[in-house]
Amino acid sequence: MATLYHYMDCPYCFKVRAYLNERGIPYDHAVIQRGAPPPELSALNPLRRLPVWVTDEGKPVFGSNTIIDFLEVVEPDGLLPEDPLRRARCWMADELARDGLLEPLIAVDRSMAGREPGDWDMVVYRKKTRRVRRTLEVLAALLGGREWLVGDDLTVADLAVALPLTIVERYGVSLDDLPELKALRDRLDTRMSIVDARKPPGQAQP
Repeated sequence: MATLYHYMDCPYCFKVRAYLNERGIPYDHAVIQRGAPPPELSALNPLRRLPVWVTDEGKPVFGSNTIIDFLEVVEPDGLLPEDPLRRARCWMADELARDGLLEPLIAVDRSMAGREPGDWDMVVYRKKTRRVRRTLEVLAALLGGREWLVGDDLTVADLAVALPLTIVERYGVSLDDLPELKALRDRLDTRMSIVDARKPPGQAQP
């Protein structure tokens, strides 16, 4: 059976777990603890980053999007549309989630870490949360009144925004005036593939 090397607290590993759960693709877990990489990681990924997918034949594939793209080929009828433009829109939504939501939120989190609110770097906070806000508005426009970001069914695009939509309000960015995006967040939060992706191995539903 294939194996996924992953961190439980990594948003990119989370996306791959949600994808695998949604598709019902079986795999073994290799959960890695921060600061304690396994000795074989350098051979699996020269960048020493996770996630890494190791195929049944022992061949490594690293990078969340590369893993998903690989599985879309070897396990057909997946979560990327066949239409080239819709497929491109999925990856564009993924880039928006990564560069416009996750990266600025991570930067805010680092600037706040261990500090009282009065000691936060407000220049960083305002700059990064403005970027998050602009990205949310773009995603709301992309949603355009539908249930899912690209087309009529859940795709990789929706999995990409599942985690950041859940955490934005922790950083003072409200979704109250973006009700359709808030509804998307609520749909994703209750989807079993995503619920299980948040759980440690052994606690997910069979």
